[in-house]
Amino acid sequence: MRLDRAQPLRVAMLARVVFPLHGFGGIERHVFHLVTHLARLGVRVTLYVQEPKIEDQRLEIRDWRLGASTPPISDLQSLISTVFLRYDYTSPYLRPNAILGRQLNYPWYSWQLGRAAAAAARRGDYDVVHAQGLCALGYGWIRQRDPLLARLPFIANPHGLEEYRTPDWRKWLAYAPFRALYSYGTRSADRAIATDACTQDDLPRYLGVDPQRMVVIPSAIDVEECLAWTSDLARAAMRRRFQLDQVDVALLSVSRLERNKGYHILAEALARLRDRLPPRWRWLLVGEGKERAPLEAQVRALGIAEYVSFAGKLTDVELHSLYEEVELVVHPTLYEGSSLVTLEGMVHRKPIVASAAGGIPDKVFDGRNGYLVRPGDAEDLADKIAQALDARAQWPAWGDASVQIVRTTFDWPVVARRTLKE
Repeated sequence: MRLDRAQPLRVAMLARVVFPLHGFGGIERHVFHLVTHLARLGVRVTLYVQEPKIEDQRLEIRDWRLGASTPPISDLQSLISTVFLRYDYTSPYLRPNAILGRQLNYPWYSWQLGRAAAAAARRGDYDVVHAQGLCALGYGWIRQRDPLLARLPFIANPHGLEEYRTPDWRKWLAYAPFRALYSYGTRSADRAIATDACTQDDLPRYLGVDPQRMVVIPSAIDVEECLAWTSDLARAAMRRRFQLDQVDVALLSVSRLERNKGYHILAEALARLRDRLPPRWRWLLVGEGKERAPLEAQVRALGIAEYVSFAGKLTDVELHSLYEEVELVVHPTLYEGSSLVTLEGMVHRKPIVASAAGGIPDKVFDGRNGYLVRPGDAEDLADKIAQALDARAQWPAWGDASVQIVRTTFDWPVVARRTLKE
């Protein structure tokens, strides 16, 4: 994409989900911020996305809000339009995003998406087509067979590649057809985006992408939005709710409660550290998921249940206010994509202890703003948490380093301009 145009650049953004219509996860927020920040740079974006689950949620982008301290999206409505498509074609007895449901729904959705975008592209409506994840499949297949579309630049962002990294052989086998389609869609693009420098070799390795077609453009967070979510009232409420005034050190972990996030490893590490931690410590887990019950049973068996609080799902205001009230952010994931949670902790100036997985080594540096840990190694995790606590005098400097890293490389205004430049 280029900035040196007399007329606004016109981009078709092919996606499945977007915040807030379809959830609050990393992909949803990525699409939302990419679209809105490109619009702020004068790009005309048409977002193709699945219909909201509830009919009365069928909002236009001009009705959304970017954050607590930023202007409404209505200021950008002349530059953003939406096209809604149906996603769920399966039986009501089959969850649409279960492994089987996803493998049926997502390719068909991508095909319908590709047909709609290709028809508009043939009319000359776009200068660039940009696809997220498997949404590259349908348009990519059509484009390979249409010389007219082949002249229009096509970009694919495959994101975290979790289907390629799972150590669970059952999931690996179940996702084999999905991976084949995913790889084909990404390879059909003129340019494939690697979201972290330290993971760029994954695109040739897993997807068979030509290295000459790759570019590194990191996933990002909106720093001003994250800071704007905090409030004195919410911070006080979080202190009361989790009794943080009575705690010497509070550790925070944020994500879905899934096995691959490594919380069972962190529970074991904290049990090993029990005699080395201050008498009044607390581990807060924010998020929901199928691992909650097993984790609750594990911390009881380890004898640390009284120190652990399962916070469940929090609002953005609650979460970002809670970041301000804890001492240390720990992300013990076994495998990862870019890890926006790590960036959130960094922008709140917290020391980070996180696995050397996915894109995290591009963000956390030993002794500079935290420590990296061998994924799945409870002993190493316990040791690195202890080292971080021993280095408490350095935490202000670590916070400064983290903010500089985020603002110079991982802040959406920076990343949106880089996307245009590339």
